[in-house]
Amino acid sequence: MLADRQISAARMIRRSRTTVIALGVIAGAAIVALLIHLLLGLLSLDIAVAKTSTEDREAAQALTQLFETQHPRVRIRTIFEPDRLGAAAALDKGETQLALVRSDAAPKDGQTLVILRRDAVVFVAPGGSAVDSVAKLRGSTVGLLDGRKLDPRLLDLILTHFGVPPSSVHRKILTIDQLTEAARSRQIGSVFVVAPVGSALWLPLFTALRKGSGPVKLFEVDEAAAIAKEHPVLDTIDVPKGAFLGSLPAPGDDITTLSVSHRLVARGAMPDWLAGEITREVLSGKPRLVALDDDLAGIEAPDTDDKVQALPIHPGAAAYLTGNQPSLTDQAQNAAYWVGLMISALASLSAAGIGLYRRFRPRQPPTRVMRLLELWLSVSSADPVELEQLEREVDALAAETIRAEAHRRTESVEIRLVALLVTHIREAAQRRRRHAAQQAS
Repeated sequence: MLADRQISAARMIRRSRTTVIALGVIAGAAIVALLIHLLLGLLSLDIAVAKTSTEDREAAQALTQLFETQHPRVRIRTIFEPDRLGAAAALDKGETQLALVRSDAAPKDGQTLVILRRDAVVFVAPGGSAVDSVAKLRGSTVGLLDGRKLDPRLLDLILTHFGVPPSSVHRKILTIDQLTEAARSRQIGSVFVVAPVGSALWLPLFTALRKGSGPVKLFEVDEAAAIAKEHPVLDTIDVPKGAFLGSLPAPGDDITTLSVSHRLVARGAMPDWLAGEITREVLSGKPRLVALDDDLAGIEAPDTDDKVQALPIHPGAAAYLTGNQPSLTDQAQNAAYWVGLMISALASLSAAGIGLYRRFRPRQPPTRVMRLLELWLSVSSADPVELEQLEREVDALAAETIRAEAHRRTESVEIRLVALLVTHIREAAQRRRRHAAQQAS
């Protein structure tokens, strides 16, 4: 009975040891798999895009196709937000790593990688309108293009700078198709337009207004430089004569007006090497991006000398632009260093765990020692036949212990105890036989 309990205890110890080894193997495999995934695996990046902006959706699609072609292991997944404010909020919340934003709706945690395009801010007045400057907008109605939620806020900022109360200017949301009737019936005194200089928007816009009122007038935002200095999220832009696509040259002369920029931004927590690689890929891939989306013809690198801009440059992008980005060899050496460090730490932790296990594990007497002890105690009452069976079992246990020692599956203390007990059992068996012989004579 005691032997059965000892055998059960030994089995439990072996199971515990096997479990510990299995868990160690699983943990080691998981760490190795993680390292392989980080170094060689698929890298997925989420980019927040305003669902209401056709330009942003097309830009995101072009960026996705570029990285699918140039970097098969890098996938960009588009996350659609209700508007540009939502895209900026998604980046601030950490829901995405990248975002397409307009500079006047910049996220707090956004850092610029690339400027995708700049939009000119102009007013277009239908024929016959008395409005030819921002100051004359007081009391008039301004047409705003449908679906552009940031434009009313930008309009208020411009009006406030010129001392025109925003409440004194009426607003009317219109589509391009509705501009003709609005101009014909004098419902609007001007249209507030924020769009790239080379956008395809200008031709249908001018055409619709001319159908309703004849020749149109275009006027820029005076004091654009002063407004941009007061509000760093804005900038100025020079528009040459005839730059806006249309049947007639517009503007009629070179103008300087206010502008907003559209940017690919990343979270500040993005690793510098990754930010630099994305910047490099977008700037070097500009010809392919322009072929996919005409609006990306204005892609440019942010100015690394501009220290006061509202949207700071990501350090990784700045390192690439200034030529200080680590080479691939340096990055590989850094990766090898960190991998070696992690492997060394894993080995140290494993050794420490094994040492603690050996130190604090419950020690059970070896089953062979306990069985030999039982046999020793039973010698005094054994008859000759039982003595022979007993000695055969002792020989078998001794042989089993020697084999275990040969395979290093036993401890030195067990060897010493087995040798001692085998000697005592043999001596006890001899004494038992002599005693039995004396009684028989």
